[in-house]
Amino acid sequence: MFIFNQYRLKALSEASCLHYRKHALVIAVLLFICGTCCLIYPFMAGMYLSYIIGMMFMVCGFYTLYSLVVFRSRHWRSKFVSVIFALAWLLLGFSFVIHPLIGMTSLSLVFSCFFIVGGVSRIVSGFTMRGNAGAITNIIIGVLDLLIAVVWLSLNPEQSYLFTTAFIGVEMIFSAAGFIALRRNLTPAKHKKLNLNDTPKTVE
Repeated sequence: MFIFNQYRLKALSEASCLHYRKHALVIAVLLFICGTCCLIYPFMAGMYLSYIIGMMFMVCGFYTLYSLVVFRSRHWRSKFVSVIFALAWLLLGFSFVIHPLIGMTSLSLVFSCFFIVGGVSRIVSGFTMRGNAGAITNIIIGVLDLLIAVVWLSLNPEQSYLFTTAFIGVEMIFSAAGFIALRRNLTPAKHKKLNLNDTPKTVE
């Protein structure tokens, strides 16, 4: 996640602005291509997403086991918890790679839980700050989040697979638009050219 505000953008030097502009353009193009592929080829994109997520889980599991070997002086309780997490990462990764449909279905459940938590928190914050600006908007967005979660949970595995892939694709396209907007804000300030008429005159 990248968090930029006006103060941080103004604090960047011209070289840093040019550096981040190039990276923002590359990331935006890659996100737009991946998001478009998720919308055009949902089944194939869902399989690749499941493979990537599974391999990331497996990498986390192997790294946790590697940390147990490197840091041997830790307490046995922390070692026990690390072993449990490592096995959980490995099993999740293996299930995502072997069964992409089950992996994407479980991913849709995670997304649905996020929408439920986000919807409830928005509704609670809206009622807490009622009478202030934005309270009604928070309540409306919270209700929409809960409706999306209900629709998501009511789908069968194949429909949930497609819905999750489409959701990720749309999110990537919006993220690409965000990086394009960030690239425009990272335009370095142009130095004002000094006119000949503005040169100081010497008085004899």
